Amino acid sequence: MRQLKFQENFARLRKRFALTQGDVAAYAGVTSAAVSKWEQGLSYPDLSLLPKLAALFDVTIDELLGYEPQLSHAKITEMYRDFSERFGRERFETVRVEIEDMLKEYYSCYPFLVRISQLYLNYYFHAENPQNVLNRVIELCERTVANSGDFRLNQEARVIHATALLIMGRPQELLDEIGYEVPIQFGMEKLIAKAYAMLGNLPKAQETLQINAFQHLCEMVSSEIEFLALASDDPNLFDERVRRIENVIGIYHMERLHPYLKIMFYYQSASGYMRQQRQEAALQMLEGFYETCKNVSFPLKIGGDGYFSAVDQWIHQHIYSGPYAPRHAQAIKNDLLNMLEKEPRWIPLHESPRFKTIVRNLQRMFQSNGE
Repeated sequence: MRQLKFQENFARLRKRFALTQGDVAAYAGVTSAAVSKWEQGLSYPDLSLLPKLAALFDVTIDELLGYEPQLSHAKITEMYRDFSERFGRERFETVRVEIEDMLKEYYSCYPFLVRISQLYLNYYFHAENPQNVLNRVIELCERTVANSGDFRLNQEARVIHATALLIMGRPQELLDEIGYEVPIQFGMEKLIAKAYAMLGNLPKAQETLQINAFQHLCEMVSSEIEFLALASDDPNLFDERVRRIENVIGIYHMERLHPYLKIMFYYQSASGYMRQQRQEAALQMLEGFYETCKNVSFPLKIGGDGYFSAVDQWIHQHIYSGPYAPRHAQAIKNDLLNMLEKEPRWIPLHESPRFKTIVRNLQRMFQSNGE
């Protein structure tokens, strides 16, 4: 828990108002000795005196105590990264104790609650009781939606809440929470861009459209990859979907913008080919999976390039976890390796020299590379 700074603040404010300890004592109805103890940090004033002292110094009670109920964007980002790194090297329960202490102190800082719910969602499987952690995610999200009043933050909380429900095997509750139908995209971003243009702020209009295009591109590729995981009954249609996604990924250089999407494209394509019992095509996709892992940098980073030049600044301003993947780099490497080593779908390939080479190379790369 963060220490309050009443002692320092009280002494500073008393001197600013040119008051003696006796003056404050007379005003508060206590002895000068009591005021002296406050400044020495030997005792605190009675709770009932805090409003009177705050009024004397023309500050809030929070300011008098040195308590800040809200964390800054930068502080939340810093704390998120620190806790994420610690989850990669310490016991989940050890780190969680500190997180829960911070939640008690900042339980009304709703951006912090959402970031912690995201953090828990990324590491819950390391807990001794994963179900308990997922229930905590839901609690934090429900508190945010009920009290925040921030539309965008609430939307993010709803998505995290829904993801937790899905992980817990509660799809009906998920649909009840976020709806049963695909919502219409009304194009508000384009209206915002036109408004900026009419006001003569052409750079802001261009930035708005660029950020909108970037988000829709990533969402489109992500949706198509999800489709690959569900639809492999028609080999011809599956091949066409793979071809189109691969073309989009190549044209937009997704390994620069969102490398994890490119990695997952090859993985889900290979999985689909295995369901179709097309082992040669699956091996080709797994080789693309390995080559992408080899050529991207860890920790994985979402960002812009020369074409999407406004993305990096936008991410810095709006995404609390920053441009890097929300999980520790080594945890992601371990997951990618486990996706080949431990998944039953690859059993028919276990004797293939090409498959063995892919796994062996990944093992060497992920076990030798630093972060």
